[in-house]
Amino acid sequence: MLRSILFVIMIVLSNTKATPIETKIIKTKSNLFDPILSSNKYIGHIQENERIVEIKPRLYASDADPLNSPNGQICGYELSLYKHDDIVNEILQNIPFVVELINEKPIIQLKTNINKLDCEIKQSYRLFIRAYDCANNNERRYSERSSLIITIDDINEFAPIFTHQNYLFKLHQDHNCLSCRVEATDDDCSNIDHRVCDYQIQTPNVPFSIDSNGSISIITPLMNNTYEFDVVAIDCYSSSLFKDTRKISEPAKVTIKIIKSCKPTIADDYPTKLTIQADHTHIFDTVHVDTCDETCAVENIIGTVTFDSNGIDSGCNLEQCSSINREYVLIPKDIDYNQAPQSRYMSFDGINQASIIHKTDFSSQLKNDFTIRMWMKHTDEENDGKEHIFCKTDEKLQNRHHTALFIQDGYLKLLIRKGPLSINDKNVYKSEWMWKLTQINDDQWHSYKLFINYPNQIDLYIDDKLFTITNDNFKVIEDFALPVINGTEDTIFTVGACWHARASQMAQHFHGELSGLSIEQKEELPDSISCIQDCQQYLDMPDIQVQSNMEFISNSNRSIWKIRSDSSELYEDLLKHIVYRNTFDPIGPSGQRTVSIQTTLKCLGENYTYNLPTFIRRLSIDEPIRPTNIELKGDTSFFVSEQTINQGINLFKNLSIYADAIKNDQVDISDCSINTSPDLTNNEQIIIPDDNFHINNLQKDLTQTGLILAGLGSIDSYQYVLQHIAYTSKSPVQYNDRTFSLVCVGSHDQTSTNEIRIRIHIEKQIVPSAPIAAALSNKLFVDNDQTRDNLFDLGESAPSAKNLSGNKTILYQ
Repeated sequence: MLRSILFVIMIVLSNTKATPIETKIIKTKSNLFDPILSSNKYIGHIQENERIVEIKPRLYASDADPLNSPNGQICGYELSLYKHDDIVNEILQNIPFVVELINEKPIIQLKTNINKLDCEIKQSYRLFIRAYDCANNNERRYSERSSLIITIDDINEFAPIFTHQNYLFKLHQDHNCLSCRVEATDDDCSNIDHRVCDYQIQTPNVPFSIDSNGSISIITPLMNNTYEFDVVAIDCYSSSLFKDTRKISEPAKVTIKIIKSCKPTIADDYPTKLTIQADHTHIFDTVHVDTCDETCAVENIIGTVTFDSNGIDSGCNLEQCSSINREYVLIPKDIDYNQAPQSRYMSFDGINQASIIHKTDFSSQLKNDFTIRMWMKHTDEENDGKEHIFCKTDEKLQNRHHTALFIQDGYLKLLIRKGPLSINDKNVYKSEWMWKLTQINDDQWHSYKLFINYPNQIDLYIDDKLFTITNDNFKVIEDFALPVINGTEDTIFTVGACWHARASQMAQHFHGELSGLSIEQKEELPDSISCIQDCQQYLDMPDIQVQSNMEFISNSNRSIWKIRSDSSELYEDLLKHIVYRNTFDPIGPSGQRTVSIQTTLKCLGENYTYNLPTFIRRLSIDEPIRPTNIELKGDTSFFVSEQTINQGINLFKNLSIYADAIKNDQVDISDCSINTSPDLTNNEQIIIPDDNFHINNLQKDLTQTGLILAGLGSIDSYQYVLQHIAYTSKSPVQYNDRTFSLVCVGSHDQTSTNEIRIRIHIEKQIVPSAPIAAALSNKLFVDNDQTRDNLFDLGESAPSAKNLSGNKTILYQ
């Protein structure tokens, strides 16, 4: 009994002690640790049209308190604009995001009361985030705040907008459209500077182009007075996920008005090269002369038509033409011209001694090639003025010096002024040659010879020695051509001084002695017309009816014609009557000649003339072309396994190209084309080794329908390149066979070769499918930028490799 009572007491005491012990354990389970975030910095992205933010690195929190208690579990996350607690709560409503726990994973998303974000208004949010555990509010612990930057990724929602809906540009004819530019802007937030990446002209067949900056350029001659066309702008948006997402603006209308500023022209819409195939060929049938009828009433239009054989034999028997070297002796000389004068010389006192050369003795018309010879004795008397040995000037009204040889300041100077020209010529020409000579003023006799090839070369010999020129002792001065002035048609040629018509007296006298002054040049005699019939290449104007308001005349061998009329229509008609004659049998010699037209125009009531652009027609006589036959030979069928076609084969490995010429390198090929049937798929590739193209200067154009090789090359070059072209397919099971056809074109006469048609028969094999990971590890390396991105993968880990091209194309099996 006692034992039972003691047992009960012990049980009661035991239960009584258990209660305070358990209570003490609960009190010791306090919330000891703060949650810890996985990172102190997070980056988030959300597109404008999405609601969930993508976070990197992964957002999560951990707590060191026991996981089986609320203190060790994460119950949520809190966003704030600031890092510190004392300024957090008042502006939480400005944050459009909230963190939700979905399947115990934190997800940052838009608040339910916000429809969408707009990066055009706000492009990013800088926030702070912290985690808290599941303890009661009084015991809840929070993590440190980590920074969170959320960027709003733009979607292409705005199309470009032009700054104006209508653009008007006024353009002077024949001027570039330098100020013709349109502008559009794009308001998508990703486009910070509102750029537009492209512009396009929508209206077809207009003579303009537009670049990516909106600048409009002229691409063909403008024929109309007004042009109107639409342009659109295209934005810069590009996405790797979505194709064709770029937006196009509404069109803007562009009007270009041409302000007529006509310039007289001579032109031809047809090629300027004309192939001559017959003796009697009209060469200017399609030439059009525009004299600007609206602004110019033609008073006179003059043309010079010149035939230049470019060194090709014209068939002229020049020995029958009467021409001589004529010497005009202006001052007598001794019998022995090579010795200093003994008795025959003239002295000039520098005051009043001079003589006029009559036109019957010398016309004063100098050719481009002539020679001046003289003996001269002169001393320096500190005279810095001009002392003329001879001089050609205007006879009336003006004092203009046309041609002169004179001494000044220790220089011997030769003046040859171009002209007079009846055109408003703004060009400058070589006009005065000056030699600094010590012999001039030494009071001794010296021999002077000037060999003139105007305006290219003038050589001076002193005492039969060529004078060596330097920068210090020789100068050339350029000047404008002399213009035609009414009343100055006649000139005077004088020796020992210069005639000045305005003062009606001689001036700039020479002081010294001269002997044997002469001018020598080749001149044709009047009967040189007899050699006309002896030329087998010349220009002619047969079957033309002479009218009072036209003129035409040629030189002796009919290589130059002068034509004149008082209207552009009649001038065109004169040009159309000009024919090129070639009486060689057969037509020849082969080569290219040129015929040029130089035209000057005078409008009624104007004192000056216009120079039209020089028109040049090239006449070509080609060598007879002997047709060249080029033949292709090679394999026509391949029976290959799927594994072989996957690795690649050379399509034309055994190709040979033959020509019916003595040597292959005498024949060139202009292009070769390879056509496929059916079209290539994305799983197939034609591989072309790039090195062969660098060596052989060929170009390639690879498409889904085949390949075109282009560029002038020898048979050997094309054969080598074609033999190294490879074909691969990683999905040959899609078809039973495939056909390739090859045709080349000869460059000489553009004759096509025969066609080689190659048929590839696929022997299908049943093989176990490879694991996906193994397939993805295979690679193909091709040294070809055009095909590299689209080529399929072959085994990287295979045991061997095969080089198809012999160059840089490497297939790994």
